[in-house]
Amino acid sequence: MRENEKKVLAIIALVLGIVALLGSWVPLLNNVSFIIAVPALILAIIALVINRKRHKTLSIVSLVISILAMAIVLFTQSMYSNALDNASKAIDKTSKSFESSVASSQNEVDKKFKWTKADFDALSVGDTISGVGGANYDDVVSKFGEPTSSSESTSGDYTSKYVDYDTMGGSEYKSVSLQFVKQADNTWLLSYKSSSGLE
Repeated sequence: MRENEKKVLAIIALVLGIVALLGSWVPLLNNVSFIIAVPALILAIIALVINRKRHKTLSIVSLVISILAMAIVLFTQSMYSNALDNASKAIDKTSKSFESSVASSQNEVDKKFKWTKADFDALSVGDTISGVGGANYDDVVSKFGEPTSSSESTSGDYTSKYVDYDTMGGSEYKSVSLQFVKQADNTWLLSYKSSSGLE
């Protein structure tokens, strides 16, 4: 008949193993769980050796729980690491896609910007209040395309349209700002112009 199992080391190993097992699923805490599982495993092995000719039920249970805790820690670490890698790759991909989209849209704006210093100088500016004698808005749009931005305001009897054409054009900012005044026949005539960075 076998002797009863010596349980002190097995119980300590079991308690440590259970603590390690409970924390093995929690991110960051599972690092501590692995450290706790190592002495639990060692104590369980020692308990098995001490009880080699006795009943070993508690020692075997503590050994299995310790090994299980360590395995879960390794599995969850791998799982969390893969999740972080995938999230990092997704962020990088999104960031590159956004940068590419911004660069692409900037290239479109750069291509649409057709202004030169000679074109700007050739624009005739009319009366500063009425715009009479100035270049026609429709002619400007037909030659240079739709402006980057446009707004209107009314003051007294006059309605003004403010338009901007701008681009980064590589590393240099270029812009053309124009002001048109609405006429009785609903046309718009140029009353003011300014530019920056044109060659």
